[in-house]
Amino acid sequence: MLYSDIGKIMKHIYKTISLIALFFLSFFTFSSDYESSADVVIEKETNSLLYIGLGSADDSDIVGEEPWSVGFVFRDENNFYGLDIGGEGVKINQSRDYYDGTYYVESTEQAISFNLIAGIKVSGDSNLRTDLGLLIGIVEQSEECPSSYSGYNCYYSSYYENRSDVQYTFNYGLALHATYDRVTFGIRATGESTQIIFGFNF
Repeated sequence: MLYSDIGKIMKHIYKTISLIALFFLSFFTFSSDYESSADVVIEKETNSLLYIGLGSADDSDIVGEEPWSVGFVFRDENNFYGLDIGGEGVKINQSRDYYDGTYYVESTEQAISFNLIAGIKVSGDSNLRTDLGLLIGIVEQSEECPSSYSGYNCYYSSYYENRSDVQYTFNYGLALHATYDRVTFGIRATGESTQIIFGFNF
């Protein structure tokens, strides 16, 4: 289906943009920290974390893909906060019949979630610490896409104001991770998936 192919392409674009954005953000942060640390004698307990997550979900067989996530977190002495983007859950793609205006399920695919993450240090110091946090955001639930009289799905027309309409729902979860030196392992669990996260600190 044309609509399904477009959805898959957009999903891969989301992944690529997320990884590129996080890479450049990490690079600039690292460069800034390196330049400013030249005159600093006392080490501060602050660092940044770039992580990826992979896991499983009950609906993986429906969408045909395993859940994933990427995130960037900034940590100070007692807290942490950051951004998280994940591929998790199921998005229902609906198409509207041109003649009677009713919607029907065209396909399903992996949904994309956009989240904020924040928490506190549970124990340890800069070289060996454990953090626990809360994840809150939104996740795609469904997308309604008009059809043309020719039968093409996802027909777009600015004149007739035919536009794709994406519906979102609330996403929430917990994140627990342990850091040793520059390596972090942990668990990211939401209402849509459970993932193991792995990251580097800088």
